Amino acid sequence: MADKRDWREKLIKADLTQEKVGEFIGLDKGRMSALVKKMIIGEGKTASELDRKRWQRALDFINLKQREFSEGK
Repeated sequence: MADKRDWREKLIKADLTQEKVGEFIGLDKGRMSALVKKMIIGEGKTASELDRKRWQRALDFINLKQREFSEGK
């Protein structure tokens, strides 16, 4: 993901908020925000293996919700 704008657009297309994604992967608002910054702004350079797994779960969840949302229209 290139930047925070792309992240926001992806969330909008899935009819989600960052908080809802965080809840799904077990993170509170602050920890989810930190993960997003680490993975997008920091390009994942300082991410731990756990961060990478959480990020992948978040992206998978968003993709699933995007498909569900587009099919429901």
